[in-house]
Amino acid sequence: MLDRAWKAVNLECTDKLPLLAVIGEDLAEKVTGVKIKGVKDPAERMRRLYEALDVDMMYTLGVKFDVIWSGRKPKLGHGYFEDLKEDFPYTDAFHVAYKGLKLARSESASQLWVVKRPFKTYEDLLRYLKRYDPRDDEPRSVSEIACEYREVYRTYREILDRVTLVAGEFYLTLFTYLIIHIGWPLLVKLAFKDPEILDDLLVKYAEVARKHVEAWSRTGIKVFFSHDDIAWKNGLFFPVYWYRRHIKPLWREIWKPIKDKGIKLIFVSDGDYRLLMDDIIDAGADGFYIEWDPRLSHKDTEELARKYGDSKILAISPSYEAMMHGSTQEAVAEAEWISDLAKKYPAIFLAEIPGKPENIEAFYKAWISRRKRAIK
Repeated sequence: MLDRAWKAVNLECTDKLPLLAVIGEDLAEKVTGVKIKGVKDPAERMRRLYEALDVDMMYTLGVKFDVIWSGRKPKLGHGYFEDLKEDFPYTDAFHVAYKGLKLARSESASQLWVVKRPFKTYEDLLRYLKRYDPRDDEPRSVSEIACEYREVYRTYREILDRVTLVAGEFYLTLFTYLIIHIGWPLLVKLAFKDPEILDDLLVKYAEVARKHVEAWSRTGIKVFFSHDDIAWKNGLFFPVYWYRRHIKPLWREIWKPIKDKGIKLIFVSDGDYRLLMDDIIDAGADGFYIEWDPRLSHKDTEELARKYGDSKILAISPSYEAMMHGSTQEAVAEAEWISDLAKKYPAIFLAEIPGKPENIEAFYKAWISRRKRAIK
């Protein structure tokens, strides 16, 4: 619940383990007995789901409610962002990252695929960057952007009133923008061959990102999630020193509006970014959302908890292998392990629960049965 979430993010032990995830409507009905599916009003359906599961916190980036609640399937096809944005559910800074790129929409992906960029060779990229400025693609003021985010926050707060703490999110913080707009092969070459040119682009985009983060800071949120994919399951994309030199100082500037207002900042990235966690904290993070994709072992996760669990917010998931390929007994064992670990620390949230349906059900039932915590 809302009060419990606020206590947890302030590192106070709560009577129940904090939850930062939902499960599918079918399964939620099955394990809670609350009617959710078939409720026509999407707002009421959402409230029932979060209330039935007793979810403590959720986070959202900028969304278009006329798209996410329309029930219509997005039109498939190719084109520029202007051609596909009608059915695109997110705002954020995607219009900046996708600008000038040829895109495609698939049935399963929530985002758009880049199929062609306005440069093919490295020399093309260098010529492109001489005339390109991402700031030109976000002419709105902070106040104008804040109006958009404020409406999203207000809508979700009204739906989840006294149920769930609503946090904001900015998805395209910095490095993820580079992945989308430049693409991997040329980005790697640019980073090590002409770092000063990349730095110039990063500084320009950081101004865009800071506008969006400052806009979120004006909405009334108490917690903010900053997403930036900097790693894959085997570790960081670039060496630690590279992030320290080129990314970390800009993160600090981007996050300053959030930090100045005392808003809790949680960092999110795919992959295993443990080597950079201390630097991310130094730049301003109050905690980490650990995705399940790095496939961390129990030992690895326990070491993270020992290092950060008493002073930082953590959100962790059960083992992907156990949940996807193991038995229901293994799923129950995961629930026992993760709940026992969470009870040792004030702010370990249960994050996304991956796996096949029967294992998610077994895990969730076991976790719920062990959710209560004795407060000394």
